[in-house]
Amino acid sequence: MKFLRKYVLWLIAATLAGIAGALLIHVSLPAHYVSTAEVDVEPNIAALNIGYSPNMVTEQQVATSGVVLADAARALGTTPSALANDLSATVSGTSATGGTANVLSINCAMPTAAGAQRCAAAATAAYTAFRNDANQPKNTQAHDPVHVTLLTAASLPTAPTGVHLRILLPIGAVLGLLLGIGAAYVRDYFDHRVRDSADLERCLDAPVLAAIPVVRHSQDVFTRRPLSAAAESYRYLREHLNSQVAASVPDGGVVLLVAGAQADDGCTNAAANLAVALAEPGAKVLLVEADLWHPSLGAVFDASRRPGWSDLLAGRVSLDEAAIPVPRVPGLRLVTAGYVTARSVEIFQDARLARAFQGMRAQADFVVVVGAPVLEISHTIALARASDIVVVVADARHTTREAASAAAQEIRATGPRTIVGVLTGVSAPANGQAQPARAHAESLAPASEAPAILAGVVPPRGPNGKHREPFGAAHVYPGQLNEKETDPGDDPGPGK
Repeated sequence: MKFLRKYVLWLIAATLAGIAGALLIHVSLPAHYVSTAEVDVEPNIAALNIGYSPNMVTEQQVATSGVVLADAARALGTTPSALANDLSATVSGTSATGGTANVLSINCAMPTAAGAQRCAAAATAAYTAFRNDANQPKNTQAHDPVHVTLLTAASLPTAPTGVHLRILLPIGAVLGLLLGIGAAYVRDYFDHRVRDSADLERCLDAPVLAAIPVVRHSQDVFTRRPLSAAAESYRYLREHLNSQVAASVPDGGVVLLVAGAQADDGCTNAAANLAVALAEPGAKVLLVEADLWHPSLGAVFDASRRPGWSDLLAGRVSLDEAAIPVPRVPGLRLVTAGYVTARSVEIFQDARLARAFQGMRAQADFVVVVGAPVLEISHTIALARASDIVVVVADARHTTREAASAAAQEIRATGPRTIVGVLTGVSAPANGQAQPARAHAESLAPASEAPAILAGVVPPRGPNGKHREPFGAAHVYPGQLNEKETDPGDDPGPGK
């Protein structure tokens, strides 16, 4: 049933296509009316052929032979070859003793009912005249072993022959549905995208704590749509993190790394909304943009160009100088990517990360870090080593199982690490309410020891979680810098 719900629109379209095909066939096929006349073929009593029985197979051939066709065509004003395609003869009826009676039905199909009746009447008359030797002397007729008698005159058909539309339409609908199911199975078999929360759990070998439905303005659901199913899903994610994960991390604040396997997996939107959800009950939250390659949090929170994460790691500014409060969210402070230079990619060192996170833990209950795509930027691995929990975000519309599994393996290679998953881009529930994750464990164990926590199984479709373009001209990408540029805040050392 889940498969059928996922492809319900696909199956409806295929069924409608089958019905349309049946209508097209019905319209394209020319209408034919069939008229039938019946004759009785019996031994001629006058000929005294005792025990003689007519061969009805032979009579069928005679009724459609060239002599009969020529006479009938002449009466109808057509040609024998044209009439041959419309004329047929069949044996029908049973005798009083239960055997086959010598009743021959002469059928003629024409585009009009009147034409079919005239054709059948002319063919029957021609066959009867030929078989009874109507043009021969009486003496010759008396010695003919067969005598043909008209039983039923040619009828006037009231409806065209062929498959009726009432039968053709259901056949087309069934064939279309079967074709749609087959095509859906083929498409589903070759579709490697993460399909639902359970699928993502198998890929990560870790629990999925939330399934985020599609919503407009997905980067700021709490301000624009605070009562939406998406906002409620982030609240469920917050509660799971509070009750099952955060309590197991000692020594101050918790560092949550939010990262996807590849670009456009929705991790920026997920991190921004998660940070707001964590700050909503009154917690102190730091939201850090550690993705120097695709910075976009400044645009989400309307932050102007200023020093940020890269400057903090380089030692040019303090945390108080880099972190700016978010006016509309009390308790939330934002650390943007900062000024990015060619040397900024060299600052992701374990010692610097540990020192920066130590200062953040002392000032916040939660430190939500947005990392670059795990499979594209190696520095996210360093961030994973310095984090307490790694939230792997996957988008149900384009994240593949192979990419999600590879990202989890890369993160797990950094050591025993608590990994949880979040699935974005799922369709909204029919009732508009969020579907809570069904947590069934008192705490989450690292990696493969974690129990499965399902988050709602819904099919993927709709826009959500896309990265926005870098804001402002202040953000410079390392590949665009002049090789002679240096980071003014770096200490000159032997290796610099």
